[in-house]
Amino acid sequence: MKEDFLTSQKATNALSKMRLKECTLKELELTKEEIEELIGATGNIKYNSNNKTYYITKFNEKNYEIISFASKEKVTEKWLELSDIYFGSTFCDYGTLKYMLDLAKERGYQNVHISGDLCAGHPSYKKQDLYLTAKTAQDQAQIAIDLFSKYPEFKYYCINGERDISFEKSDSINPIILVQRGLNEKGIEFHHINEIVANLVIRGVVKRLQHGTGKLAYTKSYKIEKEMWQQFENMSDNVIIKNRNYNIRFVQFGHYHVNCLQELGGIMITSTSGMVFDSKGLLNENTSYPSAKFSETVICKGKVLKFVTENVTSAKNVIM
Repeated sequence: MKEDFLTSQKATNALSKMRLKECTLKELELTKEEIEELIGATGNIKYNSNNKTYYITKFNEKNYEIISFASKEKVTEKWLELSDIYFGSTFCDYGTLKYMLDLAKERGYQNVHISGDLCAGHPSYKKQDLYLTAKTAQDQAQIAIDLFSKYPEFKYYCINGERDISFEKSDSINPIILVQRGLNEKGIEFHHINEIVANLVIRGVVKRLQHGTGKLAYTKSYKIEKEMWQQFENMSDNVIIKNRNYNIRFVQFGHYHVNCLQELGGIMITSTSGMVFDSKGLLNENTSYPSAKFSETVICKGKVLKFVTENVTSAKNVIM
């Protein structure tokens, strides 16, 4: 795709319209050549031949990605939990992140779940020009591509954070779209779930990835404990996909920069401190040292038989 089109307001407007409804080329204000370029960049734009409209696909129904169906045998699934990496900022703890990926590789993990704020955000967002080392979506995305390319054995699943979306609200494109395209071109499985809340169906049970409250608004003032209780007091513990029931058994939060492990109503809720280190005092006052979670679960017939998670804060400090 041409860089001037990729970063143009024209492309951003088209993506925004397709999120809301199916659109014709005339409504998108794009030519056939331009929509083909955009399809090549995002990988999730589809064409409805009946009414000649274009639309953005989500993961299956209601934004669900079926990783694997319910197994009749006991199966162990492993995933590395990351969030708030901030690629392209002075806050990004690149060394610790690489250590986490090396450790996951050593332990034979295959899945990496990233709950938002993969990149640092647009320069005009929240005074970010003070601490950005890369200011464009392309440059921030390239840092992620260069690192993740060294770990082709992983399958990456990543949702949006408000920093990633800040590019869409300005004059560019969500950098996670570029990361997806760049890694997919290298044959690396990277899924950009283009939402702030999304769900993965793993062996018949649901794991939810969620950034903050799941709203577009910046939610720095919200407390994770408050959000958890408000959400789960009003939420059923199961979802229906194609007339099949799936139980929600895991929720991974991003955004809050706090280490958390709680169980509410049989749902295991986790959060990490992210991959950022605040040396300037600009982040949330509750920000702690960078951390990631290494989680393993045994599932049989859509039920969780065992779940173990380990919070790793640094190469020299492992907390069980």
